[in-house]
Amino acid sequence: MKRDLEERHRQSQAEKSVGRQFPRLLRATLDSLDSQIALIDRAGVIHYVNKTWCEFGIENGIPAGYSWIGVNYLVVCRSAGDRGDGDGREVYEGIRSVVESGAPFFQYEYPCHSPHEQRWFMMRIAPVLGAEDFFVISHVVITGRKLAEQRVERLNEKLALLAVTDKLTGLANRMKLDEVLDNEINRADRYGKNLSLILLDIDHFKEVNDNFGHSTGDAVLVRIAEILRANVRSSDLAGRWGGEEFLLILPECDIEDAARMAEKLRLLIENYNFVPVGRRTCSFGVAAYQAGHDRTTLLTLADLALYRAKNTGRNRVEIAANLESAVSQRDCKI
Repeated sequence: MKRDLEERHRQSQAEKSVGRQFPRLLRATLDSLDSQIALIDRAGVIHYVNKTWCEFGIENGIPAGYSWIGVNYLVVCRSAGDRGDGDGREVYEGIRSVVESGAPFFQYEYPCHSPHEQRWFMMRIAPVLGAEDFFVISHVVITGRKLAEQRVERLNEKLALLAVTDKLTGLANRMKLDEVLDNEINRADRYGKNLSLILLDIDHFKEVNDNFGHSTGDAVLVRIAEILRANVRSSDLAGRWGGEEFLLILPECDIEDAARMAEKLRLLIENYNFVPVGRRTCSFGVAAYQAGHDRTTLLTLADLALYRAKNTGRNRVEIAANLESAVSQRDCKI
């Protein structure tokens, strides 16, 4: 029993000692945090800031020794917003929603980059429990989380791009071409815009693979993709349709301009020296959207025009006729 009494006495003395030191310990604890802490009243006037708050202010141009006590933080944020600081405007409105409208809390993420470091913070304001006229504001460092989120976002963007990109040529793949073509057909139909397609195929490409190997054939495909990419408009989409076929989607381009572009590309390819293969050529089929066409109809027209270019000597550009006529012409040759 004596031992128990002595232990209780020691505990009681320790509690009294901590109680006497509590205000100093509390301040030391708050000063030890890497988050900025401030206490404001309902009018927005600051009654307390911790050491990290002061240090952050010095880093951002506030003179050392500046007293934050008595400063109206609402006025500071409003002034920043009036100068065009979007974050300041958001924080001002958020603080008001808590101190004036009774919102349970407000939090807001924002960047605050220095010349040598990227940093993000989470600002949060909430009422102080048991002191209804006071509110605690914290600015917590969330840089690690934001950098991780950015890495995940970049990875997702990369994966999304890979999903719609032909691995060999870097052009759009067939899935992407289908998606864009559907969208452009809808736009052409809704707004009465022009839309054209160019379908091209490398002539006698099997000879390249048979005589020089598939790696050389792949190099030819890559170089033709580069020629296409470098010579279409920024609004156009070039893609690999499959094998040695490529498709160009040309929004707001009529059949005459599409045919001129096809002829330009034909000449560029014809005059290029594909080392070690030498000269190669392509055949081109050009088609234009007409009211009522869907993706299948428009692609069929371009394919039939390409078929005609192949069967009338290759290395040429053919423009699609109407669907019924084009199909009849093809059937007659089969």
